[in-house]
Amino acid sequence: MSNLNRWMLAAIPAAICSIQVMAAPAWNSTTVYTGGEVVTYAGKDYKAKWWAQGNIPGAEQWGPWELVASSGATPAPTAVVTAAPTAAPTTAPTTAPTAAPTVKPTTAPTAAPTAAPTPVAGSCAVWAEGSTYKAGDVVSYSGVSYTALSAHTAYVGANWNPASTPTLWKVGGSCAATGTTPAPTPVVTAAPTATPVVTATPTAKPTATPVVTAAPSATPVVTATPTATPVVTAAPTPTTSTAPTATPAPNAAYKPQITYIAAPAGYPTDAQFTAAEQALYSQAGADSSVITRIREALQVRPDAVVDAVKAGATSNPDNVQRVERVLSQAKFDYFFPVRNVKYTYENLLKGVAKFPAYCKTYTDGRDSDLICKKLLATSFAHFAQETGANWPALTPATARGYADQNNAVLATMDQNTAIPTFRQGLWFLREQGMQEGTGVGGYQDCFTGAGSSIFSIFYACGQNAQGQFLSYFGRGSKQLSWNYNYGPFSKSLYGDTNVLLDNPSVVADTWLNFASAIWFAVYPQSPKPPMTWVVDGTWKPNQVDVANGMSPGFGATTYIINGGIECGKGSEASQSLNRIAAYKEFTKELGVDITGEQLTCGTSKGFTDGSAAATKTYLDKGWNYNANNPGGVSWSCQLATYQTPFNLANAGDYKACVDYFFRGQVKYKGAVVIDNTK
Repeated sequence: MSNLNRWMLAAIPAAICSIQVMAAPAWNSTTVYTGGEVVTYAGKDYKAKWWAQGNIPGAEQWGPWELVASSGATPAPTAVVTAAPTAAPTTAPTTAPTAAPTVKPTTAPTAAPTAAPTPVAGSCAVWAEGSTYKAGDVVSYSGVSYTALSAHTAYVGANWNPASTPTLWKVGGSCAATGTTPAPTPVVTAAPTATPVVTATPTAKPTATPVVTAAPSATPVVTATPTATPVVTAAPTPTTSTAPTATPAPNAAYKPQITYIAAPAGYPTDAQFTAAEQALYSQAGADSSVITRIREALQVRPDAVVDAVKAGATSNPDNVQRVERVLSQAKFDYFFPVRNVKYTYENLLKGVAKFPAYCKTYTDGRDSDLICKKLLATSFAHFAQETGANWPALTPATARGYADQNNAVLATMDQNTAIPTFRQGLWFLREQGMQEGTGVGGYQDCFTGAGSSIFSIFYACGQNAQGQFLSYFGRGSKQLSWNYNYGPFSKSLYGDTNVLLDNPSVVADTWLNFASAIWFAVYPQSPKPPMTWVVDGTWKPNQVDVANGMSPGFGATTYIINGGIECGKGSEASQSLNRIAAYKEFTKELGVDITGEQLTCGTSKGFTDGSAAATKTYLDKGWNYNANNPGGVSWSCQLATYQTPFNLANAGDYKACVDYFFRGQVKYKGAVVIDNTK
């Protein structure tokens, strides 16, 4: 399970539980245990969280066993869960642990009928872009009334109309419940907020800036009991929702407000800030051009270009046309027959369109199409491990019983032949057990006053209509989680952290469900390089890399995703072996020769200081003494080896870092609670 990529789990039908009370048997290394089983080991009782064999109870912090009681007493009733399959999450950048139980599927559920649209009475306010709505507001859109499920702003250009965003609106509602059309929210241009960045293994920091240390989630393997005659439930027709385009707006009143005092006499000029920033470039990597390459990799296209992407359109960007050339719709269906219906081929193409560096054209002699195939195979192999059903006996007949997985391609397949696990990726859209509006209080680092983390200031949590902080549980193929990951992703796309912090559901329901994973592939998690550099040959290993057992190949991408858990242990972890098996299948299907490529990471030591691929891009307050400034303050920021909200990879972040640490004040509920000007 990754402590850098949180690929969380989506909600599935409720389990049917039966209670069994029995004396716990002694643990046996050769016995296969499934989720819920209790054993005794070393005088203590342990319960299996998912499938396990050979894992010693209590020996692994994030392993498949959890301590439940002393073996001297009668064990508590153990719930034997029978439900749909649960796959393993990996973490989105810098996340907290979530273990997913393994479950046994029963008869597939039948989806509840969809309510017919409610005719609109003449008094309904007409939905309008730019307006802010609160939970319970009723509007008219295309002749149908809709009720808002949560508070949100319909950003101009985002096309978050009621028909396209079922997580924000539901059909129906009394027109009397609404008043006049809300006035559009003023669009205010604000100073850029903090830099997105995530690190798998942050180093302890010398300043007060908090470091978010990720904890892993475990990887379950589901032992399935297929249903002989599944209930076939019609799949909802996939609709391609439009992701938001927004102009940065000021923080909502309930969020911390960052203000700045006037620049004191002698404060650096813009030219001096630029010179100081550029002076750090040579320290950021193996050569002074590293920052330039990173910034090029992080470029994004306007949403107007992305939203215009259609399969087969001659106007599609060049990297999208390359993906279409090497991965047809038919091949996509073959690879992901049991994907959640929101993971569409068109959404994949739009996610690719947003980031020109993914499957780009190389002009230095490298084979662009071959690199694209390899990059897709790499991404898909990690999808299979992290978001797949991992259900060995899963058949098309069984999968068709789940409305969210009932893709049309399943009807064309042999109904009773098990689908290989490498083709079971993208089963999960949302974290297991989570639905929009649930999970309040989870996956949050929210500002509550003095003493709150710097991340809670720059990636301030949104609130629902009841004043509760929103939940940032895992969503999308990246299973992005925690507000300090939604904020950076939002800033990378829109220059405004609030867009996705205030509306996290769109990470699941629009093309952002693929864009989040592609963002991770092109973004460096310092000191780790972008995954694209490992795949496309940008990284040329040096003697330090060779000594660390690091070389370009699939194994290094596993290290980037989940190195702290799966790599460097001396032998290959089971999760890594699963990834490798899937990678071999995808590369074979795409015609990529991987002979001689390093696929493993069991003996790899990572991107340490001196590595040709290692990066240092985080920024923190400069503590050096400058006799020329009042009180000897430095009025500078320095490179750090731990995570902060400021990143040299983002133009303007150096000045933002200095401004915050020397001129910044944080106000909360009208009072200054943090004062960096003293």
